[in-house]
Amino acid sequence: MKNKFLIFTVVFALIFGLTACSKIEEEQDVQRPLVRYAVMTGPTGVGSVHFIENSKNGQSAFEIEESVVGTPDEIVSSLVSGNLDMAVVPANLASVLYNKTDGKIQVLATNNLGVLYIVEMGEEIHSLEDLKGKVVMSSGKGATPETVFTYLMEGNGLQRGVDWDFDFKTEATEAAQNLLSGKHTIALLPEPMVTAVLAQSEHARVAIDLQEEWSKLNASAQITGVLVGRREFIETIDADAFLKEFESSVKEAEADVKKTSELLGKYNIMNPDIAETAIPNMNLHYMDGQDLKISMTEYLQILSEANSQSVGGNVPGEDFFYLGK
Repeated sequence: MKNKFLIFTVVFALIFGLTACSKIEEEQDVQRPLVRYAVMTGPTGVGSVHFIENSKNGQSAFEIEESVVGTPDEIVSSLVSGNLDMAVVPANLASVLYNKTDGKIQVLATNNLGVLYIVEMGEEIHSLEDLKGKVVMSSGKGATPETVFTYLMEGNGLQRGVDWDFDFKTEATEAAQNLLSGKHTIALLPEPMVTAVLAQSEHARVAIDLQEEWSKLNASAQITGVLVGRREFIETIDADAFLKEFESSVKEAEADVKKTSELLGKYNIMNPDIAETAIPNMNLHYMDGQDLKISMTEYLQILSEANSQSVGGNVPGEDFFYLGK
């Protein structure tokens, strides 16, 4: 009789346990808010990749429905129309979106800092002063790289059109091809294009790290990629919990380069072989709150003074920044 009672007790406990687990799993599925989330190929997508993977594995409090795009245009239209909830975009584009939507977009954190470098075929260039009398090949006429580099050169007493000048190409790939073919010897390139060029030519070298040059002129950071979201959506979720997971993802991307590279290949964000070498040069960095507000406001002010349209006409005020609940 005792054995029968013991068996009955064990069976009952198993059934109850399985039922309870099932209920917990169902509750977790119900409670996980859906986040329609976009990243671009390249550096802006690197910090999010572990977050996305964790969501797929059920290790996140959020259900991430990711989109990987090649240009920011797709993100802009989807955020403005409400078809996206959150995204990682270039810092100046976040400001443009804020102005375009009358403040309906907020920035929550950084993804990475500077990713621009001067690459040379040769050994002549070792400082910005060495670029006097030179023509620098670059892509992105009217975009942030042009503005940042011109600002740095002027900060070192070198006037564009007098001491040096640009030769613009349509895309970074075209600039890289011209460099590799020998048509040009100096180019302004972003990662991971820098790594791709170095891998293809033993004569190519990184001559100048523009993040270092920026730091010589500014106490605040040069910010490249940021996490943004629709204000209306941010108010519906536990944004602080979201930021904790995003911060963890950024830090893991920096700490575990091999795993990160594999995931970037899995989600078609970047070639994993290139990524493994390029990630340490992408300046992955998480910053939020007041630190973000101070640094990004100063950064956008510099861009605005050079070209106000690059930030959407005006530098956003305090309500642009998510400062916690």
